[in-house]
Amino acid sequence: MMKKNIYQLLNEVETDFREYEQTELSSREKDYHKQKFLMEVRRMGNKKNKNKKGRVWKAAAGMAAACAVAVGVTSLANPVLAKEIFSNVFGNLVENAQGEKYEKEDTEMYTKLGKSATAIQDEVSKQQEQGSYVTTMENNGVTVSVSDVYCDGYVLYYTASIKTDNEGLNKADGIIVETKEGQRNPSIFVDGAQLSGYSSKAFDKSKDGSFVTINQIDLINPTDAQEKAIDLKVGEKDTLVVDWDVKQFVGYLWDQWEESGEYVSTGKVEGDWHLRFPVTVDKSNNESFDINKEENGITVKSAVKTKAGLVVEVELPDFTKAPYNDPYNDPYVGIKDSQGNWLQWMNQRTDMHEDGTSTMQIMVLYDGEQDLTFEVTTKDEEPVTLANIGFQVP
Repeated sequence: MMKKNIYQLLNEVETDFREYEQTELSSREKDYHKQKFLMEVRRMGNKKNKNKKGRVWKAAAGMAAACAVAVGVTSLANPVLAKEIFSNVFGNLVENAQGEKYEKEDTEMYTKLGKSATAIQDEVSKQQEQGSYVTTMENNGVTVSVSDVYCDGYVLYYTASIKTDNEGLNKADGIIVETKEGQRNPSIFVDGAQLSGYSSKAFDKSKDGSFVTINQIDLINPTDAQEKAIDLKVGEKDTLVVDWDVKQFVGYLWDQWEESGEYVSTGKVEGDWHLRFPVTVDKSNNESFDINKEENGITVKSAVKTKAGLVVEVELPDFTKAPYNDPYNDPYVGIKDSQGNWLQWMNQRTDMHEDGTSTMQIMVLYDGEQDLTFEVTTKDEEPVTLANIGFQVP
């Protein structure tokens, strides 16, 4: 039987935070804990599919209990200006992020991807068999459209929007894609292969009445419907074809809950929406470079710059052995800039070896930072730094 780590155990604990004395943290402490929390949330979120707004935070409830830090953030971008810079959907995503708990992080992500993405109309126009693609579909009063795509060979993103005259859905704060069988995720196929490594977010309501979302498909470590590793041979292809099948949309209110803990539903619409769209695998900006720096048995080997990300490959020891003695073999790992800020986690792949060591590829959002540090720390109450490996991005 596999041992549970501290976060899995804490997820099973009923906690009443009113029983605890509040302690005011310094701004530096707040920033430290917030960055650690976000890094772990994004890391764990990429391991499992997720649909509901905030569902990924449940997976990290243990860390939230451990940190219990309230942190405010400020806006990074003007949402009106954002709509002028890139597509209306990305503009709405930026606008919807304003005032949210993770406004700064989401705005950074949407802004970077928005500048790097391709409008779906431009993507389709490059293809020879244009008639085989369906980027907008209406069924039972609900119109779903794909708007933008991004792919660098390591990760694929696409934005989508919903417009509807359904009264129940229009009352919702957000709309979730669900299948009639109650499964939380729609069917997603890439070049005919059904994938499970797919991150689906809720469609959030925008001021213009539409609902918008951005979804991620893992290309570093793709898995099929049975969650077995699959080789999509992305490195050999110039274009991928994505098929997205949806059977049901359910509207929810984000500030009201049923006794079961689920969000209050405003209604649902069943139907059949099948969208099919091409995505260019744009590796033209990918630039590889060697690093080969080691500290305390931990090695940063190499990295690849892409249009929106940085993929770093590291070799990790068996942390259950001396001198680390981590029974879970699961320390914090992350990448910092020269100001000590964590770069946002986008994706990862971990290959475990028979001797307990591992090779990990970590993809983070990247915006031109040159001096970076790969940091490894324990998850103890008082974290111990195991490595701080500085490297430069050319």
